[in-house]
Amino acid sequence: MSFLGRAWRYCVRKPVKTLIIFVVLAVMATVVMSAGAVTRAADQVAQEVDAKTGSGFVLENNPQFNTGTPRGAGNVKPADIEKLAGLDGVASHVARQNVTADLVDAQVLKPGHDDYDKKREAQFGNAVNVWGVNRSDMVNPFRAGSLKLVEGRHLTAGDKNKALIHEDLAKANNLKLGSTLTLKGNKYDVDNEKQSTEEVKTEVVGIVSGKNTRPVAVRSELFANTVFTDLDSTRALYQFTPQTEIYQDANFFVAKDANFEDVVKAAAAQGIDWNKYRLSRSAEYLSGVTGAVDGVKSIMTNTTVGATMFAAAVVALVLFLWLNERKKETGTLLAVGVRKSNITAQYFAELILVAIPAFVLAYFASNAVAQWMGGVALASVNKSAERQMKQAGQFGADLESSASLQTLDSLAVGLSSGPVIQAVIICVAVIAVVVAITSIPMLRKSPRAILVDNK
Repeated sequence: MSFLGRAWRYCVRKPVKTLIIFVVLAVMATVVMSAGAVTRAADQVAQEVDAKTGSGFVLENNPQFNTGTPRGAGNVKPADIEKLAGLDGVASHVARQNVTADLVDAQVLKPGHDDYDKKREAQFGNAVNVWGVNRSDMVNPFRAGSLKLVEGRHLTAGDKNKALIHEDLAKANNLKLGSTLTLKGNKYDVDNEKQSTEEVKTEVVGIVSGKNTRPVAVRSELFANTVFTDLDSTRALYQFTPQTEIYQDANFFVAKDANFEDVVKAAAAQGIDWNKYRLSRSAEYLSGVTGAVDGVKSIMTNTTVGATMFAAAVVALVLFLWLNERKKETGTLLAVGVRKSNITAQYFAELILVAIPAFVLAYFASNAVAQWMGGVALASVNKSAERQMKQAGQFGADLESSASLQTLDSLAVGLSSGPVIQAVIICVAVIAVVVAITSIPMLRKSPRAILVDNK
């Protein structure tokens, strides 16, 4: 009788032990398949983040030596931005100005509590944050997912007197695509050196959505009270001249075919005052999203390793007991001339025969388990990140802070062929190792020694 026939007959004769191994292998395969599916989903998110983030660096204030403007904003010089934007390997960049402007014939949104005293209400009660950018699609809140464009289009470098506004601000003021939103420089902002009250009429070309994920202290932190415009508009609001113009920061994106480190070295070699300014990686500003992805992948790796080791230990124990009962059978087979490799192949075949239906069951189970496992892992990572934020101190609820703290809201997990093949390979490898560990020591003995041990 061939080793396959002997393997099949033994599985049928030992239904209890066969069932135990079947359950263990099915659970192991389910966990490994599900973990692989979650890891693949996290990898997909990472690729999407990389696609949105690009490989880039940020020119910004060096807080160690440069406290910035009177209210602590960036004072990056346009000439320095131009130096880096012209480097070989820099594909594009986002330059950003921050100004404060009052809404004209429109009202800001307010939190559900008193946030301003009488003086501040008179000075900033109807003021919004205005982000002037040369393009809006690659600004941090959109890259992180804090904001999403729901109507219209993004701002581009050729725009003049155009604006993106939040859907809540639009709804509160009956604004829509094509509407005019008038902004007026707020003279009380300490960064408004000329105390400009210049008015700029902007056309609404896009509407965005997004909600504060943390409680706001003041109305300026509400997402709805941030307006995105082109740079011409912010320059006019504060009456910037080429000599007085400053930027909050500038984000530079490296071309895919360029070497990131070489481009950064070239940037650092430019004639820029590096005591006042510094370069940072763009990915740092999406640390919440990238941290969530890495956290989920780490949990899945540990889960896979843990499940594999546990299953291997249980299968090894069962197989050891299984083989211990079969000393007489093994000794007899060796005595009649059956080769040791043939007997080892029988043991391996026995487990494979049990594993095949276990894999089938695991495949169907994983379709349901994978999404649940991904949700649990993501919730655990997000909860851990929230605890760390609380321990680190108070974070603002504004767009700037929210973009860096934004985590993944959900993880769409689907079972594909990759995780299934991976699970099968791991399980077969475990079976092979277990068979080797448990059977080879016994097969090293002579048939006589095995039969004597069985008495």
